[in-house]
Amino acid sequence: QQAVILAKEALSVPQLTAFELMSIQRTLAVAALNAKDFDQASASLEALLAQPDIAAPDKRLFLESLIQARLQKNDHSGVVKWARQYQAEGSSKPAMRLALLQSLSLLNAHAELITQMQAWIKQDAGAGQKTSEAELRALAMSYRKLKDAAGYEATLLQLLENHPSKAYWAEAITRQAQKPNSNPRFELDMYRLLEDTDNLEEAAEYTEMVDLALKAGLPAEAQRVMDAGYKKNVLGQTGEAAAHLKLRQHIAAKVTEDEKLFAPLERAAKDGNSWAAVGDVFLSRQQWDKAQTAYAQALSLGGLRREAEVSLHQAMALFKSGQLEQCRKMLATIKDDPTALALANLWRIRTLTP
Repeated sequence: QQAVILAKEALSVPQLTAFELMSIQRTLAVAALNAKDFDQASASLEALLAQPDIAAPDKRLFLESLIQARLQKNDHSGVVKWARQYQAEGSSKPAMRLALLQSLSLLNAHAELITQMQAWIKQDAGAGQKTSEAELRALAMSYRKLKDAAGYEATLLQLLENHPSKAYWAEAITRQAQKPNSNPRFELDMYRLLEDTDNLEEAAEYTEMVDLALKAGLPAEAQRVMDAGYKKNVLGQTGEAAAHLKLRQHIAAKVTEDEKLFAPLERAAKDGNSWAAVGDVFLSRQQWDKAQTAYAQALSLGGLRREAEVSLHQAMALFKSGQLEQCRKMLATIKDDPTALALANLWRIRTLTP
């Protein structure tokens, strides 16, 4: 504060040279910033920027300090103005980019933020860089504010691909499952992806997945999921304990029955659809190599009622056995069914962060 007072006194000295003015304003700007006098800091920095022939490195530093001072004043219009000039000077710094985005968001300039982010994403991609998580989250929020569901979902997938997290996986899968045109045949596959990303948490989620596996004729998978729920102390608790125990006993009986019926089913498999059914059983038993062989046979024979589903399951078996490149190639063959395509894209992202 004393330095601010003295620097102001120095400014009042008559007939100062341009160099003296620059030196005093520099001192005053630094002192004002440290004294948290952001009005004075802004005034001094703007005076410095108004001087002709400023060296580029100095101009960049003055602009960065001015943007920070405007942020401290909650002057978001000022932040946008000077951040735009900072960009025009060809400068780029993560903190400055984020300051611009935060101010645009607080000014409700969401369309402007989206336009800016699209340019930066393209720029980052050209430079082989990942756009930061904070910037992508700001973009997602603007899409949400504008009620642009498609833009929000696309940004969520970018977040998932570049900055994967359990929470992003849960939201991406849940949003897909809740779409009104989602194919119900893939509901069990949604739960499989939730399980693979460690997002099965509630008792209702475990029992729903168990129910779907039983309806699909896959008691081995139902049993495995039930056992996992008990191991995590999610199932078999409080008032649901008796119901869960009864369900567990029912599943055990179904597993015994299935073991007797499966060998004849495998021996009788001749066409693509019967081999696909064999593959589904092996997949449910987590016998990945056998599942791959059965699905490959099904796909080679053709005539499949649901080829997209078989290809997706083959890709899942490849993923689970660590054959990520082959998995991606199989996922790329999936077509026609929108739900299968959406799941294929999610599994593709999953192969990037196994």
